[in-house]
Amino acid sequence: MKIIKSVLWMLPLLVICSCGSDNLSNSKAEKIISKCLKKNPANQEVLLSINQVSFRNNSKKLENYKNIEKKGLITMESVDVKSKIKKPNGNDPLAQWRYEAELRRVERRGNTFKIEITTKAKKFISVAPENGNSIRMKSHKYVVDKVLEVQEIPSMNAAKVKVQYKAEDVTPFSILSSKDPAEFLIEDLDMVKTSNGWKYCDEF
Repeated sequence: MKIIKSVLWMLPLLVICSCGSDNLSNSKAEKIISKCLKKNPANQEVLLSINQVSFRNNSKKLENYKNIEKKGLITMESVDVKSKIKKPNGNDPLAQWRYEAELRRVERRGNTFKIEITTKAKKFISVAPENGNSIRMKSHKYVVDKVLEVQEIPSMNAAKVKVQYKAEDVTPFSILSSKDPAEFLIEDLDMVKTSNGWKYCDEF
């Protein structure tokens, strides 16, 4: 009976110790990563070509720019590049060959437009280099949707965390992104266990 009483007396302590263990749960990992993203947002940008832009028969890219134009964010003026090529005078074979070669080069470049951003689009600018032919535009940002899996590695005081992100603050320029914001982004992250708890982006 004394042994049984001793065991029963120890049970609450065992429960307290197990509850106080610093295991990395999915919800805890999500809070840590979300906190990091508040400090350093996962902002995504896209490159918008401006000034004289040739689409090189890329119909999808041209369609995307036309969609942005319809929303009043850019203006697109067709440029007749061929008409600007000076036709040679006389019967100089070399000059004629150069002229025809330039025409072929222009044809390969496809449709050419003079593109400028409008005042309406300026709030979406992320970086606009001076005298550049492209502008970095805001596309979207990623936030944690949920943590899919946590795999602790006790021998290394570390953990592998699989995270699923979703896009927020999606702008009209996201149509130029290579990654569709409507799709989830899944990444594997490394977290470290320190004397101050689990860390992802903070200094140890």
